[in-house]
Amino acid sequence: MSNTGQAKNPLFKNTLVILIVGLLIGAILGYGASTLLQHPQAQTTTQQTITVPIGALVELTGDLSSYGKRDQLAMQLAIEDVNSFAEKIGSPFRFTLLVEDSGTSPEQALARIKTLAAQGVQAVIGLEASSEVSAVKQFADSNHLVVVSVGSTAMSLALPGDYVLRVVPPDSFQSRALARIIYTLGYRNVAVIYRNDAWGVGLYEAFSARFKQLGGNVAGVPYDPNAKDLSAEVKRLSDIASAMGTNTAVLSITFEDDGINIFRLAVKDPVLSKLKWFGTDGVAQSSKFTAEAGGEIVTLGGLPSTIFQPAENQRLQDFIQRFKQRSGGEEPHAYAMASYDAVWLVALSVMLTGTYTGEKLVTTIPLVAQNYNGVTGLLTLDQNGDRATGDYAIWQLVKTSTGYDWQLVGWYDSATDTATFSG
Repeated sequence: MSNTGQAKNPLFKNTLVILIVGLLIGAILGYGASTLLQHPQAQTTTQQTITVPIGALVELTGDLSSYGKRDQLAMQLAIEDVNSFAEKIGSPFRFTLLVEDSGTSPEQALARIKTLAAQGVQAVIGLEASSEVSAVKQFADSNHLVVVSVGSTAMSLALPGDYVLRVVPPDSFQSRALARIIYTLGYRNVAVIYRNDAWGVGLYEAFSARFKQLGGNVAGVPYDPNAKDLSAEVKRLSDIASAMGTNTAVLSITFEDDGINIFRLAVKDPVLSKLKWFGTDGVAQSSKFTAEAGGEIVTLGGLPSTIFQPAENQRLQDFIQRFKQRSGGEEPHAYAMASYDAVWLVALSVMLTGTYTGEKLVTTIPLVAQNYNGVTGLLTLDQNGDRATGDYAIWQLVKTSTGYDWQLVGWYDSATDTATFSG
């Protein structure tokens, strides 16, 4: 077959891209970017740089603000690393981060993604809330703007052929993790209070189906995420839990601010204050919880909460140490780690193809991802553009000599459907 024929063959081109991706990522991550930076290639000509704006649409205010601020820092670290690498290998591309605050609000997220698009952005990273992703999806699809979500897990967004990619696993994984963890700990009845939005409803329904499949009983109370007074919903939750009798636990599917509101009501309730509470990735490792509601949460059993657990590797440990140095000691959560990797996926795709358009990125990023082994491990995406696998860490809030902090208390292995607890 002639070279011309090979170039026109889509399978050949895809294979070639995969091979190039593997070689490039192996150079970056296998040998380490630091090694490459020590031996830059000689430059014989002066090359004009091309600035590529990447959008960062993060929750700097609102219910997920403690997460969004850490996502932003992780992305900035990635931008620094990508640009250093690009300079040393002679790539003309330099990347800059254009930051907008989504406010943990679907309406604000839509307004701000339009602002980013007007500035020439073709890829937007961030948007931890599935309600935000749902709000921007039509605009992104219509305008061929790639959205790389670092925290959205709603199963309703697991759709093929759109412009939304998610570098975390969908709740089909987390729902099974929660069900197995709670069941393994001996609880057979679970009263659930959950956000009445795409993420909350989807996770509740999936958890309920799986827990019942294991032989348990589930009942739930939805609530309006924008409501300021949740006393009626907490009272309903108390009545449901009381009727369930023994071996009853409570699962709260909340974000930060609404969760704090619920916990402050629950500790005053004679039924709910005596039950073991569990949480999700919407609150796990929340710094707002440690600062504002540590006492209430410890009273409710420490709120063991699940969140995607990156595979252990040296790059992860190096990233954590570097992040803590820049953040004043604050730990990065798993979705901040995913934010770092997301920037690399976009940047590598641009450097490999020499093109910065949504149409090219939406097809190239999955090819890059299947060969990319970053701080969160191997990042293969499934047919829906979501992370294809996921294990979970279990974090619990504990009292310390200086206040409250999150402690790793267990793990969930999705391949074996087993929960393991430390101590």
